[in-house]
Amino acid sequence: MRALARVLWRRKELVLLPAVATVVVGGLLSLLVRAEVWAGGSVVLGVAGVSVVVVAATFLNAVTLIAADDALHGRPVGIGSCWVRAARRLPVIAGWAPAGALGIVGALLLVGAGWSSANYLVLPALVLDGGGVREARRSSREAYRRDRGRFVRGSVRMAMPVQVALLPCLVVFVVGLTVTDRGLGALLMAGAALCLGAAVAVTSSLYGVFRAALYRESAGVATVPAPGPVVRVPEAE
Repeated sequence: MRALARVLWRRKELVLLPAVATVVVGGLLSLLVRAEVWAGGSVVLGVAGVSVVVVAATFLNAVTLIAADDALHGRPVGIGSCWVRAARRLPVIAGWAPAGALGIVGALLLVGAGWSSANYLVLPALVLDGGGVREARRSSREAYRRDRGRFVRGSVRMAMPVQVALLPCLVVFVVGLTVTDRGLGALLMAGAALCLGAAVAVTSSLYGVFRAALYRESAGVATVPAPGPVVRVPEAE
């Protein structure tokens, strides 16, 4: 994890992409809720809105993966160029987005963790090497079978910023809700939300670097951040 954190430290712009993704997805969800209230709970509108949010979130993850891959190979991280390169793969990203989202939901509900882990490298394969969904799923499953322990341990390690920040932020937020001074309470709640948002952005960035590095290593490609030594996906430390 320390090796990947060093990549993030050298290329701090990688944190910007998940931050933008959080704002965009949060804004889309807010618009969807307002539209549902205005429409009186339309099923068609809800399904269409959720589909747009899922595709947008997957696309923004793809942008982060492209930027992380550039950083790992010592190339300049151009935010605009990463968006353009991801946009070229938008049809295949949109095609994979529903399946990827269902896998994440299943993993959160503890009913699809294996499926989600086996398809962990599908999105990197789609956007970094331009493969198709079937080929990407096959290569991801093969990599998972070879070293599933690294997949699981690495995913847990990458979530450490959120794991560390979650409880203190919740405590501060609850304190802000209960204090009698409204001004102080608003400051405490806003500070807790900002702190947790920063932790989510860092975690998302680490996940992007980890997935890109793991995918390249599974394909036998070394990655080199500039300046620095060859970076390989670390075992759990």
